[in-house]
Amino acid sequence: MRTTPAAGYTRETEPIDLSALENHRQFAFNENMEDRPFEFSLAEPAEEQSTDVEQPTDVDQSVSIRRAELPEIKMVPCDSCRSDQFLPLYEKKSGRGELFQIVRCLHCDLVQVNPQPNAAAVAPYYSKDYFTRRTDRGYDNYFSEQVKSQIQSVYDMNLNDLGFPEYETMLFSEDWIYRNLRNQNENPARQATAPRALDVGCAAGYFVQYMQDRGWKAQGIELSADAAMHGIRELNLDILIDDFLSCDRLREASYDLLTLWASLEHMHSPRQVLERSFTVLKPGGRMLLSTCRWGVLARMRGLKWRYLNVPEHLYFFSLDGLKELAAEIGFVCMESITYGSGMTTRANAGPLYRMAKSIADPLVKRTNQGDMMALHLMRPL
Repeated sequence: MRTTPAAGYTRETEPIDLSALENHRQFAFNENMEDRPFEFSLAEPAEEQSTDVEQPTDVDQSVSIRRAELPEIKMVPCDSCRSDQFLPLYEKKSGRGELFQIVRCLHCDLVQVNPQPNAAAVAPYYSKDYFTRRTDRGYDNYFSEQVKSQIQSVYDMNLNDLGFPEYETMLFSEDWIYRNLRNQNENPARQATAPRALDVGCAAGYFVQYMQDRGWKAQGIELSADAAMHGIRELNLDILIDDFLSCDRLREASYDLLTLWASLEHMHSPRQVLERSFTVLKPGGRMLLSTCRWGVLARMRGLKWRYLNVPEHLYFFSLDGLKELAAEIGFVCMESITYGSGMTTRANAGPLYRMAKSIADPLVKRTNQGDMMALHLMRPL
């Protein structure tokens, strides 16, 4: 799962507001933000360039940020379309007290964190606590059997909703699948000829294990050593601890299936991730991905939207925007769904909450207005 603000900060010690962007044009918020796009240049800024700005009403005014606390932050072009014009939407404090800017591209409408922190600046947000301590941006012991079971139930739902079993049946005969749903690891000859699956951002490898149990030769790749080592040591899984974009152990046209479960929003370049995914898939191979969706629920909730976790989440696609990017790269979209009302599962939820959730979740799914989405993509033959 997974994988950091944009140039415009100098390393000084006095508190500043989030206005000194490293570009040739400064921008300021006003009450009607829709009227104030900004653009930037990637040229080096002049020294000691700083401009005070009027803050929007939905910014946490209590946060005091020092420039020295915001390393390796720079403005970047829109990852999807390379535009340099953005509309400011929000400023939000991270779990470590750093303030980040959330903007919308004026060309393709992709919502993103910009200025953007690099991988080294984001890395501290993915400490072991991210997987073991319950927060609004982490898990309640990701390595527990309870969480594993919850995650696998989502896999079941997504694979069925996306029509994946039909593709699986094309690769196996029905009798072969039935024989190999159990005791797959006891038959290495079958494993050697099984179709290959790669789960990108696999964390502890729960989907890798899930696919092994379905008869696949499954592998994962994950940047977090803490998460990956659990799968390697405790579950005996094949997991590469590496960067998907630079890993030289992934051969072109070598996988029948590639998955990205709740990972794309963490990546510094979703476009490059999709492009490499296309190349490592065999012609006719499939890609399944899920990510948070920028839509009605996200706009209604604003800064309180459950997936607006910065800088862990860097990009927030709309369903149409992600489909367009995938098509531009060469994928064919076989199926897509949205789901999730924003009413998260609560262990101590009362009867009214549970009843409301039982109504809201199916409703947003039927109306295609969920704040999560999943896509089934194919690399054409």
